[in-house]
Amino acid sequence: MICPYCQHENIDGADNCENCLEDLHDLNLSAGRSPLETSLMEESLSALKIRKPVFIAPQASVAEAVSLLSTSKAGCLLVGAAECVRGVFSERDVLLRVAHEYEQVRGRPVAEFMTPDPVSLEADAALAFALNRMAVGDFRQVPVTDQGRYVGIVAVTDVLGFLSEWYPDLFAPA
Repeated sequence: MICPYCQHENIDGADNCENCLEDLHDLNLSAGRSPLETSLMEESLSALKIRKPVFIAPQASVAEAVSLLSTSKAGCLLVGAAECVRGVFSERDVLLRVAHEYEQVRGRPVAEFMTPDPVSLEADAALAFALNRMAVGDFRQVPVTDQGRYVGIVAVTDVLGFLSEWYPDLFAPA
């Protein structure tokens, strides 16, 4: 089994990656029971139209971050740079951490309100793994890396869009 975090090859059934020690127990996927399940396990994030990431400096103000979220039409901002992301500032962070006291915090650094140390996935991670990580982590978007460099953002809606293209019957009215 290949670790989706560091690409180390582990023995099948390993609970943790021998190289980076990441938890692998939820990756023991069985063969798909349907073409849809097989697609989710075999297709990688690179099969999606990965959105370009929008970066913001950690010291940028909350007001700048909210404005950039709005003008870029991004669901989240990566706080940092392509080589080093310190956190994610999302629409959800605005609603849950900022909105109730926006006037008081609008000038403070976005780093104070971001979600630190975000989970990211390599572009060759399976769609099933991405969906699992989003569900387990209770987030809607995940940063995508390519050889350690942040290259995109994938949202659950991107996966649904992919599925609707390949399996239109799933989304047809009953």
